[in-house]
Amino acid sequence: MKINEFDVTPEKIKGRTVEEIVVTDKAVVIKFKDGTFLDIYLDQHGALKTSTKIS
Repeated sequence: MKINEFDVTPEKIKGRTVEEIVVTDKAVVIKFKDGTFLDIYLDQHGALKTSTKIS
């Protein structure tokens, strides 16, 4: 399975209001009020990764 990598830039999330934050031992997920998500996580090799879904 191919892994997609995403560039998350501050300009894309600047000014959005945080609705919820979930923290686990391997990930942080931030949900913004407009439906945008920012994921920060460790992959299966322990490398730090980010992904986002912008509404």
